[in-house]
Amino acid sequence: MSEFTDKHRQRFRRLLEVAHSTTFDGEREAAISAATRLADTYGMTLREAAGMAEASEPKPKPPRRPTAKTKPEVWPEAYQAQKFQEALHPRQKTDGGQARKFDSDLEATKADKLRFDKAMQDAIDRGLDADERRRAARIAAMEASARKRTSRRWRPRAEFIRVLLKETQMTAREIAATAGVPIYDVLREKLLLRDAS
Repeated sequence: MSEFTDKHRQRFRRLLEVAHSTTFDGEREAAISAATRLADTYGMTLREAAGMAEASEPKPKPPRRPTAKTKPEVWPEAYQAQKFQEALHPRQKTDGGQARKFDSDLEATKADKLRFDKAMQDAIDRGLDADERRRAARIAAMEASARKRTSRRWRPRAEFIRVLLKETQMTAREIAATAGVPIYDVLREKLLLRDAS
Protein backbone atom coordinates (compact mmCIF):
# COMPACT_ATOMS: atom_id res chain seq x y z
CA MET A 1 0.00 0.00 0.00
CA SER A 2 1.42 3.40 -0.93
CA GLU A 3 1.79 6.24 1.54
CA PHE A 4 -0.80 8.98 2.06
CA THR A 5 1.22 11.86 0.58
CA ASP A 6 0.95 15.58 1.34
CA LYS A 7 -0.73 16.14 -2.01
CA HIS A 8 -3.44 13.59 -1.20
CA ARG A 9 -3.74 14.93 2.34
CA GLN A 10 -4.41 18.44 1.02
CA ARG A 11 -6.94 17.16 -1.50
CA PHE A 12 -8.67 15.17 1.25
CA ARG A 13 -8.77 18.27 3.49
CA ARG A 14 -10.29 20.40 0.71
CA LEU A 15 -12.97 17.78 0.02
CA LEU A 16 -13.95 17.68 3.68
CA GLU A 17 -14.02 21.47 3.89
CA VAL A 18 -16.36 21.58 0.88
CA ALA A 19 -18.59 18.93 2.45
CA HIS A 20 -18.71 20.89 5.69
CA SER A 21 -19.24 24.36 4.23
CA THR A 22 -21.71 23.73 1.39
CA THR A 23 -25.45 24.18 1.75
CA PHE A 24 -26.33 21.94 -1.21
CA ASP A 25 -27.02 18.24 -0.65
CA GLY A 26 -25.70 17.11 -4.03
CA GLU A 27 -22.41 18.95 -3.60
CA ARG A 28 -22.01 17.61 -0.06
CA GLU A 29 -22.67 14.04 -1.22
CA ALA A 30 -20.18 14.34 -4.06
CA ALA A 31 -17.46 15.74 -1.76
CA ILE A 32 -17.98 13.04 0.90
CA SER A 33 -18.06 10.35 -1.79
CA ALA A 34 -14.78 11.60 -3.30
CA ALA A 35 -13.16 11.78 0.16
CA THR A 36 -14.35 8.26 0.94
CA ARG A 37 -12.94 6.93 -2.33
CA LEU A 38 -9.60 8.65 -1.63
CA ALA A 39 -9.47 7.15 1.88
CA ASP A 40 -10.48 3.72 0.52
CA THR A 41 -7.59 3.87 -1.92
CA TYR A 42 -5.25 3.82 1.07
CA GLY A 43 -7.34 1.30 3.03
CA MET A 44 -8.54 3.82 5.62
CA THR A 45 -11.84 5.09 6.91
CA LEU A 46 -12.71 8.78 6.72
CA ARG A 47 -11.86 9.20 10.39
CA GLU A 48 -8.48 7.51 10.04
CA ALA A 49 -7.63 9.61 7.01
CA ALA A 50 -8.70 12.78 8.80
CA GLY A 51 -6.60 11.92 11.86
CA MET A 52 -3.60 11.15 9.70
CA ALA A 53 -3.52 14.69 8.28
CA GLU A 54 -1.22 15.99 10.97
CA ALA A 55 0.74 12.77 11.62
CA SER A 56 3.96 14.07 10.08
CA GLU A 57 4.04 17.15 12.32
CA PRO A 58 5.66 16.83 15.77
CA LYS A 59 3.22 16.39 18.63
CA PRO A 60 2.87 19.38 20.95
CA LYS A 61 4.11 19.02 24.53
CA PRO A 62 1.39 18.30 27.03
CA PRO A 63 0.56 21.23 29.33
CA ARG A 64 2.09 21.14 32.80
CA ARG A 65 -1.17 21.91 34.54
CA PRO A 66 -4.41 20.40 33.38
CA THR A 67 -6.78 23.02 32.06
CA ALA A 68 -10.55 23.04 31.92
CA LYS A 69 -10.54 23.13 28.13
CA THR A 70 -9.85 19.93 26.31
CA LYS A 71 -7.89 19.96 23.12
CA PRO A 72 -10.07 19.82 20.01
CA GLU A 73 -9.98 16.67 17.95
CA VAL A 74 -7.84 16.66 14.86
CA TRP A 75 -10.17 17.67 12.04
CA PRO A 76 -13.42 18.09 13.98
CA GLU A 77 -15.05 19.42 10.80
CA ALA A 78 -14.32 16.16 9.01
CA TYR A 79 -15.81 14.13 11.82
CA GLN A 80 -18.89 16.37 11.94
CA ALA A 81 -19.31 16.17 8.17
CA GLN A 82 -19.10 12.38 8.30
CA LYS A 83 -21.70 12.19 11.09
CA PHE A 84 -23.93 14.65 9.23
CA GLN A 85 -23.66 12.56 6.06
CA GLU A 86 -24.52 9.40 7.99
CA ALA A 87 -27.55 11.08 9.54
CA LEU A 88 -28.79 12.33 6.16
CA HIS A 89 -28.34 9.11 4.25
CA PRO A 90 -28.59 6.10 6.55
CA ARG A 91 -29.76 3.87 3.69
CA GLN A 92 -26.33 4.12 2.08
CA LYS A 93 -24.83 2.14 4.96
CA THR A 94 -24.53 -1.60 5.18
CA ASP A 95 -25.26 -3.60 8.33
CA GLY A 96 -21.65 -3.26 9.47
CA GLY A 97 -21.77 0.55 9.53
CA GLN A 98 -19.20 0.91 6.77
CA ALA A 99 -19.84 3.04 3.70
CA ARG A 100 -21.50 1.13 0.88
CA LYS A 101 -19.01 -0.44 -1.51
CA PHE A 102 -19.70 -1.07 -5.16
CA ASP A 103 -19.00 -4.35 -6.90
CA SER A 104 -17.67 -2.64 -10.01
CA ASP A 105 -16.55 0.71 -11.32
CA LEU A 106 -19.64 0.75 -13.53
CA GLU A 107 -21.94 0.70 -10.49
CA ALA A 108 -19.93 3.46 -8.81
CA THR A 109 -20.10 5.52 -12.00
CA LYS A 110 -23.85 5.01 -12.24
CA ALA A 111 -24.26 6.08 -8.61
CA ASP A 112 -22.13 9.18 -9.25
CA LYS A 113 -24.22 10.01 -12.32
CA LEU A 114 -27.45 9.62 -10.34
CA ARG A 115 -26.09 11.96 -7.63
CA PHE A 116 -25.05 14.47 -10.29
CA ASP A 117 -28.46 14.33 -11.99
CA LYS A 118 -30.17 14.81 -8.62
CA ALA A 119 -27.96 17.81 -7.84
CA MET A 120 -28.68 19.31 -11.27
CA GLN A 121 -32.42 18.80 -10.79
CA ASP A 122 -32.21 20.42 -7.35
CA ALA A 123 -30.41 23.39 -8.91
CA ILE A 124 -33.03 23.69 -11.65
CA ASP A 125 -35.83 23.43 -9.07
CA ARG A 126 -34.22 26.26 -7.09
CA GLY A 127 -34.24 28.35 -10.28
CA LEU A 128 -30.48 28.58 -10.82
CA ASP A 129 -30.95 28.29 -14.59
CA ALA A 130 -33.73 30.91 -14.80
CA ASP A 131 -31.40 33.50 -16.32
CA GLU A 132 -30.31 31.11 -19.07
CA ARG A 133 -33.92 30.20 -19.83
CA ARG A 134 -34.95 33.88 -20.05
CA ARG A 135 -31.96 34.64 -22.28
CA ALA A 136 -32.74 31.70 -24.60
CA ALA A 137 -36.41 32.73 -24.80
CA ARG A 138 -35.43 36.33 -25.59
CA ILE A 139 -33.02 35.23 -28.34
CA ALA A 140 -35.66 32.90 -29.84
CA ALA A 141 -38.22 35.73 -29.82
CA MET A 142 -35.75 38.08 -31.50
CA GLU A 143 -34.96 35.50 -34.20
CA ALA A 144 -38.66 34.84 -34.84
CA SER A 145 -39.32 38.57 -35.06
CA ALA A 146 -36.41 39.02 -37.46
CA ARG A 147 -37.72 36.19 -39.66
CA LYS A 148 -41.16 37.81 -39.79
CA ARG A 149 -39.76 41.22 -40.66
CA THR A 150 -37.46 39.74 -43.30
CA SER A 151 -40.21 37.74 -44.95
CA ARG A 152 -42.53 40.77 -45.09
CA ARG A 153 -40.01 43.34 -46.20
CA TRP A 154 -38.08 41.56 -48.94
CA ARG A 155 -39.32 40.06 -52.13
CA PRO A 156 -37.74 36.88 -53.38
CA ARG A 157 -34.64 37.59 -55.51
CA ALA A 158 -36.14 36.14 -58.66
CA GLU A 159 -39.17 38.39 -58.36
CA PHE A 160 -36.96 41.42 -57.71
CA ILE A 161 -34.91 40.63 -60.84
CA ARG A 162 -38.10 40.30 -62.94
CA VAL A 163 -39.37 43.68 -61.73
CA LEU A 164 -36.04 45.32 -62.59
CA LEU A 165 -36.06 43.70 -66.04
CA LYS A 166 -39.63 44.80 -66.81
CA GLU A 167 -39.60 48.31 -65.38
CA THR A 168 -36.07 49.58 -65.97
CA GLN A 169 -33.64 49.90 -68.83
CA MET A 170 -30.75 48.55 -66.71
CA THR A 171 -28.29 46.11 -68.24
CA ALA A 172 -28.03 42.54 -66.98
CA ARG A 173 -24.69 43.38 -65.33
CA GLU A 174 -26.25 46.36 -63.46
CA ILE A 175 -29.24 44.30 -62.35
CA ALA A 176 -26.93 41.54 -61.09
CA ALA A 177 -24.92 44.10 -59.10
CA THR A 178 -28.09 45.69 -57.69
CA ALA A 179 -29.74 42.40 -56.73
CA GLY A 180 -26.48 40.88 -55.46
CA VAL A 181 -26.73 37.80 -57.65
CA PRO A 182 -24.57 36.33 -60.40
CA ILE A 183 -25.28 37.59 -63.91
CA TYR A 184 -26.42 34.07 -64.89
CA ASP A 185 -29.46 34.39 -62.59
CA VAL A 186 -30.43 37.64 -64.33
CA LEU A 187 -30.08 36.06 -67.77
CA ARG A 188 -32.13 33.03 -66.69
CA GLU A 189 -34.98 35.28 -65.49
CA LYS A 190 -34.78 37.29 -68.71
CA LEU A 191 -35.17 34.08 -70.76
CA LEU A 192 -38.04 32.87 -68.57
CA LEU A 193 -39.82 36.20 -69.07
CA ARG A 194 -39.33 35.92 -72.82
CA ASP A 195 -40.73 32.35 -72.85
CA ALA A 196 -43.76 33.39 -70.78
CA SER A 197 -44.75 36.19 -73.20
